[in-house]
Amino acid sequence: MRNGMAWGRLSVLCGAFGLMLLGCSANKQPSKVEEIFANMAKDVVIPMSAANLKNPLPASEEVIRQGQAMYLMACSICHGADGHARTDLGRGMYPPAMDLTSPHVQKWTDAELFWIIQNGVRLTGMPSWKSTISETDTWKLVHFVHSLPQLNAQAEAQQVAQVASELSEAKLIEYGRILYRQEGCFMCHQLDGEGGTVGPDLSVEGTRGRTREWLIGHFKDPPAYTPGSIMPPFTNLTDEQLEALATFLQNQKGPTR
Repeated sequence: MRNGMAWGRLSVLCGAFGLMLLGCSANKQPSKVEEIFANMAKDVVIPMSAANLKNPLPASEEVIRQGQAMYLMACSICHGADGHARTDLGRGMYPPAMDLTSPHVQKWTDAELFWIIQNGVRLTGMPSWKSTISETDTWKLVHFVHSLPQLNAQAEAQQVAQVASELSEAKLIEYGRILYRQEGCFMCHQLDGEGGTVGPDLSVEGTRGRTREWLIGHFKDPPAYTPGSIMPPFTNLTDEQLEALATFLQNQKGPTR
């Protein structure tokens, strides 16, 4: 009974969709009505054909990684590496390639996605991959597609953290530059051709391979790190200030060309 009703709905949908396509060029974006009919047709056909399928693979990191490798090779040209389908080819299709991170796609079950990848979808640019991608690799692809929203969120969080880290590093360098002048380091050390010559030239300190921890320790107790050093310890500076000074010196790598 359910299948009969579904096929009836599909017949009506396909007929209406076909009539609309008669006057449509693939050189323009489909209307909202066309998109609704196309998505409804997929939602009717796919569950009937995929009802008895079950993903035999666990959604492990290794399986998802392998699915990603397959995706980048076969799918990203249309759907984009992030699944958002912002590629020239994907946007040029009629209808455009689907955003795989969208709620509409993500609500499909593993079985439904498996069916789509294996069989393709008529009246769209989605081809059948049955002769190219094995069933095992298709199940891996399915896990990767379902993981796209989470992976994209993680990537965005990493980008935000990286930008914040770079900003933090830049602030430390600038503060270290202020401390270098404030504490009178220039009286004994040269930097870019300016300063005294009692201590070593610090213009290329960042190329000597000394860690930030080593430099901070040296600031606190110079003779312990450089025997015979006459440099006074920076007992008046906090650990945060010493880190800023060390960061500044680590970024002194001589004149840039």
